[in-house]
Amino acid sequence: MTTTMGRRTTAADVAREAGVSPATVGFVLNRTKGQTISEETRARVLTAAQHLNYKPHQAARALRSGRNKIVLLVLPDWPLEYSLRTNLEVLTHALAAHGYALITFTPRPDSAATPLWAILEPAVVIGYEPFSAEQVADMESLGIRNIIPSPGTSADQVSTDFASGPRLQTEYLLGLGHQRLGYAHPSDPRLKEFVKARLQLVNEVCIEAGGRTPIAREVDYQDASGSAAAAAWREAGVTAVIAYNDETAADVIAGAVRSGIRVPEDLSVVGHDNSPLAARYMPSITSIALDMERLALYMAGLAMHLAEGHPLPDPPTVAASLVCRESVIAR
Repeated sequence: MTTTMGRRTTAADVAREAGVSPATVGFVLNRTKGQTISEETRARVLTAAQHLNYKPHQAARALRSGRNKIVLLVLPDWPLEYSLRTNLEVLTHALAAHGYALITFTPRPDSAATPLWAILEPAVVIGYEPFSAEQVADMESLGIRNIIPSPGTSADQVSTDFASGPRLQTEYLLGLGHQRLGYAHPSDPRLKEFVKARLQLVNEVCIEAGGRTPIAREVDYQDASGSAAAAAWREAGVTAVIAYNDETAADVIAGAVRSGIRVPEDLSVVGHDNSPLAARYMPSITSIALDMERLALYMAGLAMHLAEGHPLPDPPTVAASLVCRESVIAR
């Protein structure tokens, strides 16, 4: 195969030579049906491919042939917290049991890179957020019909009650007699909207109970913000802190200990996600558990329904539950 400056000639090279898009090169060379490509354009692509002595990479050809068993998961730009990691691990294993490989892709708004679905042409594309009309149209133009979520699928039937977690945290502490609460959240800007939504729920529960809204503080393990927050909460009469997740809860506890504040005697702390860290920490962290495994298994079942006609799985209800440990006591 001809190489350009010591590298393999690619479809992108052919596209530049012919003055067309890489997708058009793929349509022509793979004889994709249903594409309205003029004979003049088709001839330009074939001439460019012959001139460059281009031969499609066999692995890539197999992927585009429809024989691939790839599920593409389009991830927003979220940090890989415990709940998300658990979801990905279970989804990976569930799909592997059916012979499918899970590949993840995070589009960047400022990137000019070709979307991975246009390169792999996967059997199924799953999104953790709704796709735009433009993205769906792009996938469908490539012959990708199995898109989750999209009109015609039942992905929207999943009942994932993420609001119940912050409510449980707040109601639990109020029920134990903690009247002045704090709220701790991480500094990661990618979590800004999640933090805002959870804090709003916590505020609503406090107001409904006739109390004051919590004192919110940003906590980061990389600086002294945990100690400063714990001292400020203590000074303000806060007796319990709701943490965004278990890692933040651990940062609060560490900051409190460094400030000479006892947990839970002086300051109770409740986390979220019920990660392994919550059970291993000292004191162990009371936390909120979400059955992300059930959600992952449902998504795998839905993918197999679309790709291979397996029975449509029943949509699960993913509710929050409280796991009580040592970091919280009654007032």
